[in-house]
Amino acid sequence: MAPPYGSRDPGVTVLRRPRVVLRALAVLSLLACGVACSGTTDPDYVTVTNGRLTVVRPAAWRTDVPVEKPWAAGFGLAPSSVEQIQVSGDFGDFTTAAEAAGSLVGVGQVGLADFTVVQTRDLEVKNATSAQAVRYTITDNQGSQVSGEWIVAVRWPEQQSVAVSLLTPRFDPDLERHVIDSLRFAR
Repeated sequence: MAPPYGSRDPGVTVLRRPRVVLRALAVLSLLACGVACSGTTDPDYVTVTNGRLTVVRPAAWRTDVPVEKPWAAGFGLAPSSVEQIQVSGDFGDFTTAAEAAGSLVGVGQVGLADFTVVQTRDLEVKNATSAQAVRYTITDNQGSQVSGEWIVAVRWPEQQSVAVSLLTPRFDPDLERHVIDSLRFAR
């Protein structure tokens, strides 16, 4: 009678091929998830790096948008379109994401027509001690309601922060997911 598969008997030749095949399948499945699950290979998005911030933006949003401090760069769908993203890899000296987001909310309350916070929630961002997303609505110059979102991440005690601002005609959960999932805060 033959010994069972995997026998340690020195006189028995053990077929190792099934183990090799299983290991190869495991590696291939991990690689496939790494490519498919990371979102970085999505042809509809491109990577933007600014200071300590790395994030993706829609590839179609390639028109430069003028920005003011604390924003460092901006991209839009077209020169006069609502759709835009602004980024800041050095957003300012804040101890928490709530403090950084609060500074934006304060500016919104004073300077944006019909500014209303829709949702505020905490996020997890690698290398950040705190992160937060604030969704809001405003009324644009044509009298239409527009959806916006600020995403901020802070690292304490260095008081370093990064931020992203999104503006779209309606809340776009797919865009939000891509931006939040791709957000990286470099050390």
